[in-house]
Amino acid sequence: MKITELKSMSLIMVLAMMIMTAFTACSDDDNEGNKTVVFPELANISSAAGETTELSFEASADWELSSNTGWCKFQNGEFLESLIYGKAGKQTVTIMTSADGQNYNEDAVAEITLKMGNASQVIYKVTRAKREYADLVVSDEAGNIYDRTHPLTIKGNTATSPVYTVIKAQAESGVKIGFTNPEWLSYVIDEKKGTYQFTFNTANTSGLNPKYPITGNSYTLTFVTEDATTAKTDKVRKVEIPVVYEGLQRDAIGISPMYLNALASVTGEELSDDTGILEQMQSTVTVYNDEFETVVFAMKNQDGEFSYDFNSTVNWLHAVTGTGSNKDKVTVTADLNENTEERAATVMVFPKAVYDEIKSNWAGNLIDESTGDIKSNYANNVMTNITQEAWQEQGDRIKFKALFMYAYDYDQTGFRNIKDFFEGTVIKFEDLENSDGVGEYNVTDNNVWKATIPKSLLKKFDEIGEPGHGPGKIIFEPVEAATDQEITEKASHAGISSEKMSGQAWSQDARKLVRINGIGFCFDNTSYETYANDYQLVVKGEGEEILALCIVEVFDDTQSQTTF
Repeated sequence: MKITELKSMSLIMVLAMMIMTAFTACSDDDNEGNKTVVFPELANISSAAGETTELSFEASADWELSSNTGWCKFQNGEFLESLIYGKAGKQTVTIMTSADGQNYNEDAVAEITLKMGNASQVIYKVTRAKREYADLVVSDEAGNIYDRTHPLTIKGNTATSPVYTVIKAQAESGVKIGFTNPEWLSYVIDEKKGTYQFTFNTANTSGLNPKYPITGNSYTLTFVTEDATTAKTDKVRKVEIPVVYEGLQRDAIGISPMYLNALASVTGEELSDDTGILEQMQSTVTVYNDEFETVVFAMKNQDGEFSYDFNSTVNWLHAVTGTGSNKDKVTVTADLNENTEERAATVMVFPKAVYDEIKSNWAGNLIDESTGDIKSNYANNVMTNITQEAWQEQGDRIKFKALFMYAYDYDQTGFRNIKDFFEGTVIKFEDLENSDGVGEYNVTDNNVWKATIPKSLLKKFDEIGEPGHGPGKIIFEPVEAATDQEITEKASHAGISSEKMSGQAWSQDARKLVRINGIGFCFDNTSYETYANDYQLVVKGEGEEILALCIVEVFDDTQSQTTF
């Protein structure tokens, strides 16, 4: 019996424990589902526009965080989001505060709401202060201030290029800034850098010249914020700056035109350069405030080679500065050269500041010892390198030579084009000194010549003649005549047109510029068909005596082919 009772009690106890365990399990499950989540206490913080701020909290369950404004968002890597999620535990998130919708009147508040399960609560209030006005400040890149008592000086240009003065204008972030400027200022705005680059406007319509300084308080550069007339603040919203200009840089120079390969005739009355015959040799000089000095340097001739001679004075070449409205002009003239050698000189112009700096040692400052020429940094100071022809004495016997000038008087570079007829290959000259009846011409020492011109050449002239230019010309020059002796017509001819031909020309044979000084003539239309071989050219002496005579004849060469 006892044994039976014990077994029964054990069974009852087991069943009881099973029931209690089941009940306990059910009770625990019900408590987890109804567990109360704990929210952090509300925190008030401030975050300025453009700032990022970290928010920390502890979540007792999976959570969701949201912002109720567009200007306060959560930073998630490269993205900004209004809603983010996470797991239970300690958390730190970052918010980004923007300036969207910010005004000058009131602060803005964003609410950050935490949601866990079915419950939610505001855990942060983020205050973004209202927009504050800032002073409008204009400065250079180093921070030096410009205002009514601190004028802006615009840097001087070079003679050929603008030089920019860079400034900055700043107020509170995002505000637009504008400016008004004098018409003689041009500008470039670099929005990325927030800078303004100003320079003298050479195309101004005010008649102002970049070489002259601008001083005083006549001109103002004014910067203003877009709300300058409406803002209710004591902050500076408008800055007026007196603006002045330095004038051209003190070492800058412009010379126009420059005559770098100039030639003066023996008499000095005719000047020419690479562009042809010059009406005058005059340059306009552009320097600071028209303050410049002109210097003429001598060149010494050593076996036909010229080098600078800073110890000699040049008295045959004159460089004269104008006056009044022409004070920026330099005019060069040459005297008669009575010497039998060429002579040369260089005219240079220097800004006054440069002249004062280097005048004590011309050779040391100007000459490149390796080349003997003017240093490259002074190349723009050269107005002209000029050579004057030597006086030519009359030789034992005056002769003649012929040149052919093309139908166009000048080519595209401005030079006459000529072709030499050497060795009588086309036009032949015959000395008649010992011919019968030569004395009847009454020429000193019977210095009489005959030039024969093939008819085919004259026909060729007709073919290449151009409207407005006429046919090509034959140029006769005297050889071994004195400088003051020139070739002329003995008498005009009804079927022939002529003109004096002098100056520089481009020689097709020599491939260089050469000097011509003779008479050019051509037959009018086909007058050479009936020409009587009676055209004569002469060289006369001081007493009008005939020193040399050339009879021009035309012969029919239709049986042969002439090349020229």
